[in-house]
Amino acid sequence: MSKQDVINKAVKSNEPPVWLLFSAGGSVSAFFFPVVILVLGVLLPFGIVDVETLISFAHTFIGKLAILVLTIFPMWAGMHRIHHGLHDLKVHVPAGGFIFYGLSTLYTFVVLYLTFGL
Repeated sequence: MSKQDVINKAVKSNEPPVWLLFSAGGSVSAFFFPVVILVLGVLLPFGIVDVETLISFAHTFIGKLAILVLTIFPMWAGMHRIHHGLHDLKVHVPAGGFIFYGLSTLYTFVVLYLTFGL
């Protein structure tokens, strides 16, 4: 395969942006979910972190950005894994890419709308 063929395939493919969102979701899940579990599962129930503090943080720009990052990217990673996992199991969903990535896109817009409506 020539270099031009590789470039043409990359230009015609939706794989690079999807793989970018997938890898971002996996990285976010690996690095930040243990902190979220610590805060919401340990520190909050034991009263070390106050509920009002978390709510006031969620209303700041950084808090809204954290909500977006912690919800949108893992959804893309999960939908990508489901799509390719079904393909590996020989379960071919008609228009699976449109369904799974379309649901992720819809979820992204819903989270954006709800987050900036806080």
